[in-house]
Amino acid sequence: MYLRQLKISGFRVFNSEFTVELTEGLNILVGENASGKSTIIDALRLVLLEDEYGKAGIADTDFHRSIVDPAKSKGVDRILFKCEFQLEGEHEQVSFLPWLSAANPNSALLNMAIENKEDGRGRFKRKTWGNDCESGLFEWELLSTISCIYLPPLRNAEEKLRAYKGSKLARLIKKLHPELGDGETHPLEAKISALNKEMLKDPSIQKANRIIQGNIVNAIGSIFGQDASLQFAEVSIDRIIEKIRLLFYPFLPKDGEQNNLNLFRELYENSLGYNNILYLATILAELEIDFDNDINHKVLLIEEPEAHLHPQLQLKLLQYLQEKAKESKIQIIVTTHSPTLTSSIDLHAIKVLSIPEVNDAPIFTTVANCGVSLQSKRFLERWLDITKSLLFFSKGILFVEGIAEAIVVKELAKTVLIKLNTELGHSKYHADLEEYGISIINLNGIYFNHFFSLFKGYIRLESGRFEPCESIPVRCAGITDNDPEKGSRPTSSNKVPGKNPQLWLVEELAGNSPNCRLFSNLKTFEYDLALEGNNLKIMSSALLQLIETDGIIKSTLLSYSKKEWIGVLENEKSDAAYYLLERIDKGKGQFAQELVNYITENDIKLSVPSYIEKAIKWIIDGRE
Repeated sequence: MYLRQLKISGFRVFNSEFTVELTEGLNILVGENASGKSTIIDALRLVLLEDEYGKAGIADTDFHRSIVDPAKSKGVDRILFKCEFQLEGEHEQVSFLPWLSAANPNSALLNMAIENKEDGRGRFKRKTWGNDCESGLFEWELLSTISCIYLPPLRNAEEKLRAYKGSKLARLIKKLHPELGDGETHPLEAKISALNKEMLKDPSIQKANRIIQGNIVNAIGSIFGQDASLQFAEVSIDRIIEKIRLLFYPFLPKDGEQNNLNLFRELYENSLGYNNILYLATILAELEIDFDNDINHKVLLIEEPEAHLHPQLQLKLLQYLQEKAKESKIQIIVTTHSPTLTSSIDLHAIKVLSIPEVNDAPIFTTVANCGVSLQSKRFLERWLDITKSLLFFSKGILFVEGIAEAIVVKELAKTVLIKLNTELGHSKYHADLEEYGISIINLNGIYFNHFFSLFKGYIRLESGRFEPCESIPVRCAGITDNDPEKGSRPTSSNKVPGKNPQLWLVEELAGNSPNCRLFSNLKTFEYDLALEGNNLKIMSSALLQLIETDGIIKSTLLSYSKKEWIGVLENEKSDAAYYLLERIDKGKGQFAQELVNYITENDIKLSVPSYIEKAIKWIIDGRE
């Protein structure tokens, strides 16, 4: 059994019905701020009656309120949550018979409605029901067989691991011991009781006891007096385990040895990150115990587990969660902003929340439904490092082949945006791509098809037909080299066919994808950049900074740096561009860095090749 689907309507950012698809085991919710990740977690806390941090209350601000319509500023009339659980086997069907869906006997339905009307105590009326019938009786015992625990993003682990009534440690220890029969005493109770009797034989304790008793009698007399007895500890098991606290030692013991218990320290001396891991380990220990045969499903909700953890600990923690989800059949739902976590898990565990445009409703995308082929999935899981996994948090993406493009295109984009504002006559466009939330992602190769499969929104069938599928609703573009025959020197009037094996994507994406485009050039990035405007002069001046010896190369570049290239014949310009390309071919990254330094220090703008300008316009506003 597992929670397969959650539908939310009227709750915070979700007005019309919003559907969340979940799977067994680990689910990772990623996305930008305010896309609804925490709202999904809070919805589950409400409907599953999570009580780790007290009963979750509803405020008037939880009812969806329109930003643009003042008449709806008081919020919608009703919040509605619908949970659908996937059942496995006849046993679970029988157990959840009151919740069974009329349409599907393998689905159990749990619903909650909250009316936007306060009662006399200032509370909002709630109603919970199973199956499709809102008017039927609801069996609360069935809901208690679903265990839900929540860990907030900035939890105070030290506080939660202290000794107090109802602490996590106390609950864990109590559940680890089998149920006692009638008249049986817990072994800890017997040991503490025997210890009390032995220690109370001490003369000083007995004398203090007699003095206290005598003072009571002297104060209020033997008729009204009460008896008193000193003890060292509580005798009942509940009181005993409430006194238990967790200590730590900074190193694990060596094989066959034990750390000295006298050297263990209090949690306030530990780091926040390690205390969080100690607390999480305690939570998982409780969930994995088969302490109650009536527990049908276990749900663990974790917000931002990366809090206070360095990247290596984040990776270890996630691996731990993945293993526990499988071993103990715990459904774990995690929200994160961490590219480290996102880049290290099964791609199919990722669920992306996106807000395509300002004030748009969030969109939920299950990566597993994006039509990613097995080959692409394996590729992406190998190649999705921390930098590339930024694509899950971006509002737009520009994929580039290498480090040179990644460095220089960022500056070229600023020039394109200035040009757009100049054409309009006012500052409509931002100054750079960062202000749009657009990421430039270096693929270190021509792997566009693998990455586009997350966004393009269609599958190409073996028959050659294109079938729509789910996709992350973010505009993205790629810029790739045409890569014609080696030694060729193409121009705008004398183009040469390219040998880039990804060029077929240019037309296919333009004809079928609402989100993706691929743009190509005449030859290579540096060559095409050199052909534009007066770029040859600027690029030659920058390259001269890297030439340490005198000779023909330096003298040629020096002549290029003094020449005005605007209006020069195509063939002469292409020869110079080719010569420049040959000189930087083995050090493109270093040259790109020097070029950006040069134009920045001298306040110079490069002319932008048309294919790059088209790519930037597409990402910003979908202009083709």
